[in-house]
Amino acid sequence: MRKKLALAFGAALLLAVGLAAADGMHEHMAMHGPGMMAGDMSAMIDHLAKALDLTAEQKAAVEQIHKETMAKAQPLLADHHQKMEAVEELLSAGNPDPAQVGERVIAAHAVMEQIKALHEEAHAKVAALLTPEQAAKFKTLQEMHHHGPMDGPPGS
Repeated sequence: MRKKLALAFGAALLLAVGLAAADGMHEHMAMHGPGMMAGDMSAMIDHLAKALDLTAEQKAAVEQIHKETMAKAQPLLADHHQKMEAVEELLSAGNPDPAQVGERVIAAHAVMEQIKALHEEAHAKVAALLTPEQAAKFKTLQEMHHHGPMDGPPGS
């Protein structure tokens, strides 16, 4: 009985972490995601270009980095969504097996880590384009724009 309780608690904890990460990702995607209108993306890049005083070449490179990152992220986002739907189905079915729930949450979390790595890679690529002054401003902007699970703790 204790083992089942421990498994159930562990699965619930994993689910909570997975759902928190998903919420952070949904917030992130609402701003940067697949449903983002071209004008919105353009406005975001324009804002960054103005804040950092980017040259035309830097701005074009940032646009390309964002485009490439989103192209890589799309299949991962779809996979994550599918995995979280599977978790919801298990939970909705009544009396879910904690081990199955945990496995699916762990799988969804692994995909989220891949997305986070893409995000960090894109930030590094943008930072590499910048002058030292621009890079300092960019770091400050990142810290101010902290979303949650996708960005990690401020200053990281």
